[in-house]
Amino acid sequence: MCFSKIPYFKEIIIMAFVCEHCGYRNSEIKEGGGIADKAKKITLSVKTPEDLNRDLYKSDTAKFSIPELDFDMGAGTLGSVFTTVEGLLDKLVTELDEKNPFQGDSAQNKIYNVTITKLRELKDGK
Repeated sequence: MCFSKIPYFKEIIIMAFVCEHCGYRNSEIKEGGGIADKAKKITLSVKTPEDLNRDLYKSDTAKFSIPELDFDMGAGTLGSVFTTVEGLLDKLVTELDEKNPFQGDSAQNKIYNVTITKLRELKDGK
């Protein structure tokens, strides 16, 4: 367990568990303190591949968007995550792959396939 204070935000508690026998891993992040009076909008522009290494914390109530892809991820999606920009994109692609909402004939949904391809390219620094 680790306590951390994020500047201009609040305290968080990071909990991680790894089983030495089976390799099971689990991590969870909880916010400390009270509910903020006002929401904050933070915009991060990724211009170079090095920007993908920037640390970030996405709370479980945060909305995440990539205007260049016309992509919006609603609050509650992916839960709380303390990672890098690349890590967030990787987790997003993994979740979309595992929980593909399109089945059968819809599995070839062009917009979904184009979006997932562009997210993979972003994650790879393209």
